[in-house]
Amino acid sequence: MYKLGLILFVVVNLTACGGGSSSTDSAPVTPVAPVSPVVPVTPAPEPEPTLDHSGLAPMLSDVIADSEHLSGGDTTVFVSNENAFSRKPAGIIADFRLDGNFTQGDHLFRTPDDGIGPLLSIGSCQGCHINDGRGEIPASPQSPMSTMVIKLADANGNADPMYGKQIQPFSIQGFLGGNQLSDGFSEHDGSVSGAELHGEAFPFFEFEIINGNYPDGNSYQLRKPILKIRDLSYGNFVEDIRFSARLAPQAFGAGLLDAIPAENLLALVDENDSNNDGISGRASMVNDIFASNSSQKMIGRFTYKAQSPSLLHQVAAAYNGDMGVSTSAFPNEHCTDLQLACNLAAEQEEKTGEVVDLSDISLAFVEFYNRVLAVPARRGFDENTNTWDGEVSAGRALFFTANCVGCHTPRHVTIDAKGSVLGEISFNGLIANTEEQQADSIEVLSNQTIYPYTDLLLHDMGGSCEVTRETNTGETCSAGAECFYVQRCQGLADGVIQGDASGTEWKTPALWGLGLVQTVNQDASFLHDGRARSIEEAILWHGGEAENAKQAFMNFSQDERQQLLSFLKSL
Repeated sequence: MYKLGLILFVVVNLTACGGGSSSTDSAPVTPVAPVSPVVPVTPAPEPEPTLDHSGLAPMLSDVIADSEHLSGGDTTVFVSNENAFSRKPAGIIADFRLDGNFTQGDHLFRTPDDGIGPLLSIGSCQGCHINDGRGEIPASPQSPMSTMVIKLADANGNADPMYGKQIQPFSIQGFLGGNQLSDGFSEHDGSVSGAELHGEAFPFFEFEIINGNYPDGNSYQLRKPILKIRDLSYGNFVEDIRFSARLAPQAFGAGLLDAIPAENLLALVDENDSNNDGISGRASMVNDIFASNSSQKMIGRFTYKAQSPSLLHQVAAAYNGDMGVSTSAFPNEHCTDLQLACNLAAEQEEKTGEVVDLSDISLAFVEFYNRVLAVPARRGFDENTNTWDGEVSAGRALFFTANCVGCHTPRHVTIDAKGSVLGEISFNGLIANTEEQQADSIEVLSNQTIYPYTDLLLHDMGGSCEVTRETNTGETCSAGAECFYVQRCQGLADGVIQGDASGTEWKTPALWGLGLVQTVNQDASFLHDGRARSIEEAILWHGGEAENAKQAFMNFSQDERQQLLSFLKSL
């Protein structure tokens, strides 16, 4: 036993030492490096997430947000008939006081003021904004323009010394109870003497038909407007006059656009086209007559060239310029100093001097009504299955692909929608704002995610204009009752400079409600002057910064074009 244990001990130890070799014969041992202490590694910081102008994750062409059918956020209503643009949001209905303010504003919006005229374009707000929607082009050259206006400026953007900034086709004699009659029209040199009051001039359209073809061979047809003006009552326009026809736009959703933060809109500005997409939108900066510092520049949001910085400013300007109604914001009647007959008629109105036609509380009611008019919901979305119509979703992707979103920014967020600067509407009248007490904010407009499809910026749409003097048969002339002013434009240009906007620039219009425009008013049409009879025609008139997007649309297949149109009609 002792010997066996000794043998096992020797074998085990020899194996452990290298298979029986002596220590002097073994290979040198490689020294082991000392172990360094473990140092914790700080992970690289996560990259900042990409956010859009509103501070949200960017929208994608193939991902539709859950709330995208709620175009107006909490103001959205599910109405798609002729009353789609005239509804009130649920939050207004639920509040007795706000519901009353809406109803009173609606009444004033529809009813001609007692102080309309002496010169005017229409007797009431609703007279232009039919069912709170778009106006319409006159049915014939013999029909007066009653739901659209003609803006005026010389080559430098200055008002005409006799006619001002806008043609007023009617005198007050052409209206009874605010309803347009068959008289009150202009008459060649009829008011030159100052003894008789007539409307200023009679503008009308003639159209040239343009036929074209898509690259795939399918045809299309456009109508090019030729604007003519006859029967000038106060003599000739200034030598280098320009004209701009403007169709009344739909009225809803304006309060939400008013509540988009200015810095979010300015974040979309790209004057030098730094991203090389051919689009270089810029902000229209204008004075706000309601600001504490009236010389402070604010971003323009309303009118076709973004000349109004707030909805209140736009409402007051429309009362004055379109209806001849004075307010505290625009206290003078809409007569130029040279229009003797107009000024004489103004002096004979019931309210003269410092007493304005429309009181501040009435103006506040109309402002409130316009601010909270509800936005119709998108069509094509099934709330039960939470799915979109396939044609609509495919068209949405094509809208992104063509970079239509380069101008028609789909989504915005609003901030706290402050109450009116005119004060708080109460049962006892209008309570003026103080430093301690401001008008209540409008909750239904505040902190909303909305989908208006506009950047509210100016974009150059290309084109040019020429004004001539011609007879009705096209012969050149220089004066006389048969000598008309004629303006022909290439593309979408109007030649009229307004503030920051040139004669080829337009503000991007909001697209929400687009598919319901001709449901609300079957005779409505599209673009600033109503030349486009369909959404497709409106696209085909795009040029300038939008030329690439138009070409993309034209090069889509026929099925793809229909998908994109299905998307636009769903808005």
